[in-house]
Amino acid sequence: MIVNVETNFPSDYETIIKHVNLSKTLDYIAKPLVVFEPKNQKEFPEIWKKGKYLTSMKLFGIIPFGDQFIVIEKIKENAPDEFILRDNGYGSVINTWDHWIFILKTENENVVKYIDRIDIQAGVLTIFIVIFASVFYRWRQFRWKRLIQNKFQFLQE
Repeated sequence: MIVNVETNFPSDYETIIKHVNLSKTLDYIAKPLVVFEPKNQKEFPEIWKKGKYLTSMKLFGIIPFGDQFIVIEKIKENAPDEFILRDNGYGSVINTWDHWIFILKTENENVVKYIDRIDIQAGVLTIFIVIFASVFYRWRQFRWKRLIQNKFQFLQE
């Protein structure tokens, strides 16, 4: 099943791309609904690179929700009008978590279209995971807007 959540961010294209590439942005925008803890290393890389990262997920920071691979691929990384980051993830609870982030320039240089598109397959749990993902990605986009509004200061803490 596919979840698609999109919004406009009041920011420029380059700033959003810079911050979507930072692992600490994921930490900020996901909390407190989901906390990702790296399993095979002390921490995630500062800047996401193509690769596979094993993480344990905790709902609300306390409820274990299995292991998950974050599988990063950057598409159109240097395109002038569109950036795509893909996490073709999977894990012990969720068989397929194919998350695409689309960042698109708009006619207004201070507005960026941001889209989260997620294909989810989790067997009998799929419908429940889809409902959670719908809430989770709206939450993430809300947190993004808060970051932008505060000029990314929360990432400096």
